[in-house]
Amino acid sequence: ILTDSDGARIMVSIDEIGNLRATKIVTKHRVKDKESMVSLGIEEESDGTQRLIDLFPAMLGLTQDQTYIIDELDRSLHPLLSQRFFELFFQMTEKVGSQLIVTTHESNLLNLDLLRRDEIWFVEKNNDGCSKIYSLEEFAPRYDNDIRKGYLKGRFGAIPLLRHAELDWAK
Repeated sequence: ILTDSDGARIMVSIDEIGNLRATKIVTKHRVKDKESMVSLGIEEESDGTQRLIDLFPAMLGLTQDQTYIIDELDRSLHPLLSQRFFELFFQMTEKVGSQLIVTTHESNLLNLDLLRRDEIWFVEKNNDGCSKIYSLEEFAPRYDNDIRKGYLKGRFGAIPLLRHAELDWAK
């Protein structure tokens, strides 16, 4: 799936006889109180809908061992959609060795019913601007702990430091 300069999504594929095909992806919406449908280009949809469509290819190839790396999985998604993405990925890869590596700021994903302690990693930037990565496993929290709450209270570090930031937007 490619994105053109206007934000439209184009699916490029090769058909059964080797011809290259390009198809513009559109969504269809039912017109209120009518039987007719209206088509919208993806670029006309909300950022969240566009993000979901961008994530679809990762879900389509889940029949073989692959590693998927997604930066800012939660970008423009409701927290429940981010969680559901993980659940579907795990369900669809139960019998294959695929791996999902994501970055996120969505603290609701810090859930030991969804992820194991060794699957949750934090990144913390020090005063020199260098980043350190470490696993939740290093803290050995009990499985009945509220990891999200502990994270937001700073128990596991990786909390942004804003003491040197000067955000004077009033100028």
